[in-house]
Amino acid sequence: MTLQTRTTALADLELDDDINARRHRNDEGIEELKASIRAHGLAQSLRVRPSEKAGRFRIVAGSRRYRVLCELATSGDTAAGVPVTEEFPVPVIIGYEDDDQTAREISQAENFIRLPQHEADTYETFRELADRGLDEGQIASRFGIDPKRVKRMLALGRLSPVILDWWRSEEQTNETSATVRAFTLAPSIEEQEKLFKKLLKQGDVRAWAVKRALGADNPQAARNIKIAGLEAYKAAGGQMTTDLFGDNHVIADPDIAEKVAEEKIASTIAGLKAEGWSWVSMGADLGYHWEHSWKREKPGDGKATADEKKQITKLKKLAAKDNVVAAGHLNDLWKTIAERQWTPEQLGKAGAVVKIGHRGDLEICRGVVKPQAERKTSSTTGAPKEKGPPTISNALHQRLSGQATLAVRQALQQEPRVGLIALLAGFITHRRMHVDSPVRVYHEGFGKTYGEDKETFASVFARLMDMTDEELFQVAAGCAAEAVHMERPYIGKPPFDANAAPLAAAINPKYLTGALLETFDAADYFGGASKPFVITAIREALNDDEARKADKMKKAELTAFALANVPQTGWLPPELRAPTYSGPGEVPEVAAPDEHDPDFDEIDEQSEDEMEDA
Repeated sequence: MTLQTRTTALADLELDDDINARRHRNDEGIEELKASIRAHGLAQSLRVRPSEKAGRFRIVAGSRRYRVLCELATSGDTAAGVPVTEEFPVPVIIGYEDDDQTAREISQAENFIRLPQHEADTYETFRELADRGLDEGQIASRFGIDPKRVKRMLALGRLSPVILDWWRSEEQTNETSATVRAFTLAPSIEEQEKLFKKLLKQGDVRAWAVKRALGADNPQAARNIKIAGLEAYKAAGGQMTTDLFGDNHVIADPDIAEKVAEEKIASTIAGLKAEGWSWVSMGADLGYHWEHSWKREKPGDGKATADEKKQITKLKKLAAKDNVVAAGHLNDLWKTIAERQWTPEQLGKAGAVVKIGHRGDLEICRGVVKPQAERKTSSTTGAPKEKGPPTISNALHQRLSGQATLAVRQALQQEPRVGLIALLAGFITHRRMHVDSPVRVYHEGFGKTYGEDKETFASVFARLMDMTDEELFQVAAGCAAEAVHMERPYIGKPPFDANAAPLAAAINPKYLTGALLETFDAADYFGGASKPFVITAIREALNDDEARKADKMKKAELTAFALANVPQTGWLPPELRAPTYSGPGEVPEVAAPDEHDPDFDEIDEQSEDEMEDA
C-alpha cells in the first residue's frame, strides 16, 4: 500500500458519500469541533484517495473535519489564526492504491476503533489549561463548550489525584460519578483526602455519605434560601459552598437562612396587605381544604402594559443591586397593576394566601374567599334579605337522592353496554381525589357493604376469563350499578345533576322510570314535605281544582289524600325526575357542572369555624 503525507488546497477536496461509513449526518458535537479547529487548527490529517479529476482528491475519512473547514471558509473565519479560504492547506494522507472496498473499510475503522478518553483525563487536561492562564470563558470559546460546563469540568479536574485515581479504577456507573461530583463540595484537597480515607475505611464511599459528612444535607436551610433567594442570603453575610451539579449546597449559616426567609415572607405578606385584601394568611395556617374547595374570585384586566414591562425589567435590575429607591418604585408599580385586576368589592370580600412548596417555591394565591364570607355577602350589603322560595329539608332531600341512587342502580343492571361505559367513565374520572361523578368505581358506592364471600383476584380473573362477551357486559353493568352513588345531603344539588344526567338519559326509560316509581317512598315524602310541596304535587298529578280543595285541608288529611291519589298517576318529586321522565310535572333544568363537590363544603366550613374559635 502506497501512502503519501502532504497538504492540499481545501478547494481540491470532495466528499465520497458512496464509501463514507457515516450514512446519517449527525450534528452532535459539530460546534465543539468547529471551536477546536478555529482555536487549534486541524490536529488530524484527512485520509483521501485520488479522484477521477486530475489534481483532486476524494475524502475517505474526515468528512466532519472537511465540513467544518468549509463552514469556516464560508463565514470568513480562521483556523489557528490562518484565514480559511479555498487555498487553505489541508494536511492529508493519500492512499494511491485504495479501491472502493479498501476505502470503505478505512472509513469504518476510523469510526469504529475509537477508545473514548476517561472523564478524569479530560478534566485534568482542562485544569492544566486553566493553570496555564486560560480563564473559563477562553476555554469555553476554544472548545465550543458552555461556560457553566467548563466550571464543572474544572472543579472535577481540581479534585485530589487520590480521588481521580479511584474514579479511574472503579466501574463507571452513575453512582460512582455522583460520588466524585460530591467531593467538589469539600473546601480543600486535604479535606477531600481525609474524608475519602475515612469513608473508604467504613466501606461507604457513596454520594449521599459524602454530602452528609460535608453538611450538605440540611433541606430546611436549603428551603429557606430558596424562599429568600441566594443573593439575600449572601447579602446578610451567609456563606455557602455551591453544589455545581445539583441543589445540595453546603450551607454554613442556617440561622441566617432562616432569618432572611422569615423577612421575605413578612415582606410578601405586608405587600399583599398593602394591596387592600381583607385578609392575608399563610397556606399552612388554613388547613388542607382551602386549596381544593374554597371559591376564588377571578381577576379582571390588570396586565402590565408594554411600557410597564420595560420599567419592571429596569427596576428589577436596580433593586437586585440593593437600590432601595428602585425597590420602592417597583412595589408601587406592582400595586398599580394589581389595582386594575381587582375591584374594591373583591378586595373587601376575598383575601390572599401565601403558599410555600416543599422545596421553598413561594406562590401567591389572590382572590380566595372564605366560606363564611360567601355566606355573609348578602347580609353586608344593607339591603333587606329577599325571601326565597320554600324548600324541602336537607334530610328529605338526602333521602330522595338515596332513592334515586337505588333506582339507577336497579335500572343500570338491565343495560349491560351502558353499565360498561359508566364503569370505565367512573374509573377514569376517579383517578384524582374529590372528583364528583355518579359512578364511583372504587366500591365507595351508596350503602357499601363488605360481604363474607371474599374472592381473590386470581379466582375472579379465572372466572371472568371463562365468560362470553355478553356475560362480561352483564358483570360490568353489575359492578357499575354497585358503584352508583348519587346521594346528596343538601338541597343545593339534585341527584340528577349535570354529571348524572347523561348516565340516566342513556338507560332505557322503561327500566329507570319503573325503578324510580318502585323506590319512591311516597309516605315519607308527603309526610315530611311542607304543605306547599304536597299541594304542588296534587296540582301537577291531578288538577288545579283538586289542589284548591286540598289547600283547605290540614296536614294529616292532606297527606292521606295525596297518598291515595298521587302515586298511581306516575308522579315523582322533582328530585327523582330523570331526563327521560314523562310523568306529570316538568323535568328540572340541569345546571352546569360545578368545579368542586359541595359535599366537601360542610367539612371546610366546620374546619374554618374551629380555627376561628381557636
